[in-house]
Amino acid sequence: MTEKDEVLPEEEAKYHPRLWMLDEFDGEINGEKKFHKSLVQYRDSVGLKEEWSFVRAPRGPTDPGFTEIIEKYDDLNLIAMEKEGQIHIYKETEKGSRFIRGLKEGLRILKKDQVQSRETNLQLVAKVNKERLGSDIELDDDIQEMKELPLGHDV
Repeated sequence: MTEKDEVLPEEEAKYHPRLWMLDEFDGEINGEKKFHKSLVQYRDSVGLKEEWSFVRAPRGPTDPGFTEIIEKYDDLNLIAMEKEGQIHIYKETEKGSRFIRGLKEGLRILKKDQVQSRETNLQLVAKVNKERLGSDIELDDDIQEMKELPLGHDV
């Protein structure tokens, strides 16, 4: 896999931002759109735009590695995916909760300064978006700017 093909560079992947985001949402996110938009807002808040690209899709920015990684988390029983009608529901399992709790504690010891900023930004994005629908987040100015770019464009 070339660097361009990586979903997230190895240095960043060890933080498991998708799983950590789910944890910050109290273990449940209702809607793929909400998940994608929250992840892109987190990415931009910590300055990872150059390292972690999203692709402009019809409904705004999407994380190109999302489905594959979520399926791997599901296979490992770290999350459970459900579908209610057209809505995808992502739930953190007890095993996933223990994993992310251990990851946070370990990273706080090993990479204190780097983790503090990331954790604060994850908490902020979750706090702002937790009670919102994905379609509401989609109306945010930052997401609207990304939606103005051509389809398939890296954002």
